[in-house]
Amino acid sequence: MSKKGELQVDTYKEYKDLLSKTYDKAVDCLLQKYGPAQDDYFREKSYQRFMTGEIKNITKGKFSRTEEGLYCHHIDEKKYLNISDRSFVKMNNLSFDYQRKDRLVYCDLIEHTILHVLITKETSFKFGYPGYAVYLKPIIEEWYLDKIIPKREWMKKCYDKSFLTPEQTVNILIKMQKTIGKSYYNTPFDYYKAKQKKREELKELKKARKRAMEKEDIEQAKKNKEREKQIQKKRTENFYYTYPEFNSMGIRFDTPRRKVIAMLYGYKYKDTYNSKKELALAMKPIIKDELLQELYLVILNVEDDKR
Repeated sequence: MSKKGELQVDTYKEYKDLLSKTYDKAVDCLLQKYGPAQDDYFREKSYQRFMTGEIKNITKGKFSRTEEGLYCHHIDEKKYLNISDRSFVKMNNLSFDYQRKDRLVYCDLIEHTILHVLITKETSFKFGYPGYAVYLKPIIEEWYLDKIIPKREWMKKCYDKSFLTPEQTVNILIKMQKTIGKSYYNTPFDYYKAKQKKREELKELKKARKRAMEKEDIEQAKKNKEREKQIQKKRTENFYYTYPEFNSMGIRFDTPRRKVIAMLYGYKYKDTYNSKKELALAMKPIIKDELLQELYLVILNVEDDKR
């Protein structure tokens, strides 16, 4: 076995060991491995001025270690969602103590994901899961199963830092999913097969629809429409599996972008932007999936406050 291969095996064993720990012990382990942060997440004076409404943005500290392929994780994400987001900070009136350097821990992509899995488990999905399911797990799949190497330089460093083979990737994801009571594909082949099946189903559906239109085959068109309805139903189920709170609110995966932005404005940005139109312009570079994720985190926080 090559040195790189041996390194991957050792790293994979470390990941399995980390996943078997409690959240607090995992954090301690990572603090020992990478050392403490040398600066706060935000500058304290800037933070306080933001909280009093003097400024609209917060200056960050020099905590970043992405040059080493490491992410920075707020230890207290077990107590609050999205501590690094300025809007959530203000909404929850969070003390600056949560941003201090002794409340930060470094981790690579897999370790970061494991921390969110452990938070999910120990808080019974109250915290940790949105970041895991919507952001971190999809990145792992994209990088190490779909083999899509990121283009941004800092992401490449993170990609290299936590590199795993497809087999190791599936195995660690199986263990992560099992930790929170969920299942996963048994092998990389199963993962690829499922993705290919979805692509083929959509491809065949498009062909069938074209044939039906050309032949004016009404009955066939009805069948195709039903198949499409089932696919849409499955997509809706998956959407609400990821965002359960959206179901009772009537928010769907195909909810218009303008409605999502309007809700974000009402829940979060009405004191930051003068109008929904101004917010829409500011959000133009952001894809709708990211807007939905942000809206969901906002709603979770609001519902939590009501309780």
